[in-house]
Amino acid sequence: MFPRSSFLYKWTVILLLLIVLMYSFLIQKTTRTFLQKRFPSELDTQFVLEKRSTRATNEIYRTANYGVTNSTFSSLMSTSPPIVNPHDFSYILNPANMCAGKDIYFIVYIHTSPTNFRKRQTIRHTWGDPHLLKKFKARLVFVLGKVADEKVMTKIKMEYNHYGDIVQEDFMDSYRNLTYKGIAAFRWITHHCRNATFAIKSDDDIMINLFKIVDEIKLKTVNKYGTKNLILCNQWIRMKVLRDEKSKWYIPKADFEPEFFPPYCSGSAFILSVDVVEKMYKASFYTPFFWVDDYYITGALAKAINIKQKRWNDFYMLNGKVVAEILRNKSKNKYAFFHISKLNSIHKMWQNLVSGMEADSKNTNATTPKS
Repeated sequence: MFPRSSFLYKWTVILLLLIVLMYSFLIQKTTRTFLQKRFPSELDTQFVLEKRSTRATNEIYRTANYGVTNSTFSSLMSTSPPIVNPHDFSYILNPANMCAGKDIYFIVYIHTSPTNFRKRQTIRHTWGDPHLLKKFKARLVFVLGKVADEKVMTKIKMEYNHYGDIVQEDFMDSYRNLTYKGIAAFRWITHHCRNATFAIKSDDDIMINLFKIVDEIKLKTVNKYGTKNLILCNQWIRMKVLRDEKSKWYIPKADFEPEFFPPYCSGSAFILSVDVVEKMYKASFYTPFFWVDDYYITGALAKAINIKQKRWNDFYMLNGKVVAEILRNKSKNKYAFFHISKLNSIHKMWQNLVSGMEADSKNTNATTPKS
């Protein structure tokens, strides 16, 4: 047993403990302030882990790193009606001169996650090969947001320095912020690639048959519809809103009251005329944010500018399990977009697709009567 302490001794110990606690609190606060100023990304993780995607979270995330409002947003602040979706994010990486002064027909933009380095590289070596794109008067950019991991951010910067094909804004890259990614692409095209005629959107697990798209667009679609006010996509009609709270796609009635979505497109891939991109970008400031990006981009914004989707459903093969079989056994196929379930097999699939297109071209030439 310890000897009983005097009254004065007890209070001295308590006072010392209080001083130590206060000092520790001040040190922690000072350190946090220093890190926030010197290394803001050290604190970004908390926003990622909270899995929130409210405007407030993005505002904190953006302000903590840059505190800059872009000029486009500033100019729109003085217009009416009032802005309800102020996506005033700043560029981290911006290949601003990619389309400048060039004859471009297609601008392809791909939604990708910052950590999907291998997927981006695979695309560059297959259907997104720069030499192939140039033959079709096309250019390609990857669109992404920011993450807290500085190693990932550094690797992305190195990737950009080597390839120059990444558009990155300073919003938090997360599943519920995919709408901001779509708007980021619209913003970039509007400001830096409006000389293109069509924009092709794709996810990074889609293989695009550019041969088929070029044939369909130039030989049929343009003759039928022209080059303006076009949304070509795998259209969904009466898609049911999921109310299961355990589902990844759960939407409470407070967020979206109807039981069915109005018509919109599969977000995996679609084609827009560039004038639609510009109109949608402007409309996005006045259309309230909604985290389901497929619906927001091709449903809500399309409705806002009064443009209806054109059904291109027959050109999609989104069942990844049968894609390899189709490409292996059919020299001629009608599909423009393929969902790839296994990244390891995409090189072989691409080779089969190209071989099939070459065989089809030879057969066509052989059966075409000579003049």
